[in-house]
Amino acid sequence: MSTNQPMSMQVYDHRGMPETPIWDRAHLVDKVINAFAAAGTLLDRDSVDLHLLETVDKAACSLLRDMWTDGFPVAAYSELLATTAALRSILGYSPTPTGREVQDWARSVRDDSHEKIMGQHADLYEVQIIEGPHRGIVLPLWGPKTPQAPDALAGPPLTLELPTERGDSSAMEYGTAYYRRLKQPWARSTAPKWGFWLDRERPFPEEGTRPCFLPAQVGA
Repeated sequence: MSTNQPMSMQVYDHRGMPETPIWDRAHLVDKVINAFAAAGTLLDRDSVDLHLLETVDKAACSLLRDMWTDGFPVAAYSELLATTAALRSILGYSPTPTGREVQDWARSVRDDSHEKIMGQHADLYEVQIIEGPHRGIVLPLWGPKTPQAPDALAGPPLTLELPTERGDSSAMEYGTAYYRRLKQPWARSTAPKWGFWLDRERPFPEEGTRPCFLPAQVGA
């Protein structure tokens, strides 16, 4: 009969009170590297932070793309975002959003579009970002249902300014991606979807720029 018993990692002080474990951060990062290596992704200590940030980027944009599709299992994206946020906190990296925070961000963009057309005959329009850092994201945005002036256009906002980030925990930079609405919606069997591409009259985001779904950081 085996006498092996589960080993407790809990440490107690001289009074018998449990102490908070003190973990070696480098050791924890190595464990993360080994876990990714088992899945075929090779990382070094300097690239773990950025790789996790890119994972958040993919999961958040996929969540906002697929959550509007009936029957699509979006729970996995939310669980991945929550797990990554917890792991980054343990490793001492900068915060990243949970699935709920990503959806709150989308609602705040929607609500902001409604405030800008208060008093007009408005409707909700489905829009999708087709290029740039926010590529793939689908949002419901408010816009005029009928033109209110000779030079006005019905539909969602003509332009969008969405927050971005670039870098990792050691040097994070925050900025804005500028998008412009296509002239016509895409024809669909149900409701038309409006596409947004990068505004050619504004500076393009730098390489490595990602969406920022958390509130603006102090000093950003």
